Amino acid sequence: MSDKIICRCEEVLLSEIVEAMKTGAQTEKELKLKTRAGMGICQGRTCRPLLEQIISFYTNKKIPQASNLTFSIPVRPLSLSALAHTGKDYKNEN
Repeated sequence: MSDKIICRCEEVLLSEIVEAMKTGAQTEKELKLKTRAGMGICQGRTCRPLLEQIISFYTNKKIPQASNLTFSIPVRPLSLSALAHTGKDYKNEN
């Protein structure tokens, strides 16, 4: 099996997901805790469908209609220039 990246943000490989499932992880949350898949900057928006398909394939269970993984959105969007400034020079962009 050629190894494929499942979670680009955390660079989690398919082999890591399969190994986590062999050691007992059977849900999205368990895989997230064991492998960090879904914990990156996108909060699982990219890899969640892949994780659901992998779980379905290896457990022979249907993909759930609603995922139990949650997204963590930013409190307030910031521009890159706001993030680059530090100290006394920073001015709020609002």
